[in-house]
Amino acid sequence: MIVKDALKEASLRLKDSCERPQFEAELLLAFFLQKSRVWLHTYSDKRVENIEWYFVLISRREANEPYEYIVESVSFYDIDLYIKDGVLIPRPETEILIDKVAELIEKNSIKSIAEIGVGSGAISIVLARKFKDLKIVATDLYDTPLKVARQNIQSFNLVNQIKLIKSNLIDKVEEKIDLVISNPPYIANNFKLKSNVVDYEPKEALFGGEIGDELLKNIILDVQKRDIRFLACEMGYDQKEPLAEFFKQNNIDNYQFYQDLAGLDRGFIVEF
Repeated sequence: MIVKDALKEASLRLKDSCERPQFEAELLLAFFLQKSRVWLHTYSDKRVENIEWYFVLISRREANEPYEYIVESVSFYDIDLYIKDGVLIPRPETEILIDKVAELIEKNSIKSIAEIGVGSGAISIVLARKFKDLKIVATDLYDTPLKVARQNIQSFNLVNQIKLIKSNLIDKVEEKIDLVISNPPYIANNFKLKSNVVDYEPKEALFGGEIGDELLKNIILDVQKRDIRFLACEMGYDQKEPLAEFFKQNNIDNYQFYQDLAGLDRGFIVEF
């Protein structure tokens, strides 16, 4: 089968599972052949060897498996990261959280931070690359994300800046920390997610409890108790009012919420 015919068949198979079936068919063929998408169009009449293996990839995407898990790579901020099943795929919205924290680090000359829920290592790696003197302790409760994060940290030569710890929240963080950053699970347990998310991504990285904000509240109280100056978290679009009430109940006055590019409430920053 030649390139253009393979793409035509793949696009038809992906039309019910992808918003852009032609585009994803091209991405997967480019990945399979280790060529660029431009090459596919330049050599559209070239025969594809071992075509059956390409359609194995298409079958996985047809079944709603995320593209990032298939190619074991995700683009985030200005880098590409190794990713695999068992680790949450970082979202573009989290780039806003990073920018907010970068402003805090610059303004307050922060030298030491902790990340709760390291996942792929995306947040810690981007911040470590931005600030060469920044020391980061990153925690996670699960082995798979810790292994993936370690591989990504090593690939960017950041082992001297980022320390990984298996810990619930910051329970085992002994270092003096100026700021905590987290994109924790904040979705309510009964919320219906799309198949490509709920059937493949780790539930422990998605669901935050019956209401959804339980873990966020635990993080707030933990950081407050540890006398850490700043906390920055991502949150659900519908959690601003209950969290504002929670801040009030716990005598937390200095906080602000921020929105994502769609104008939805997406996170908060607290100064204790």
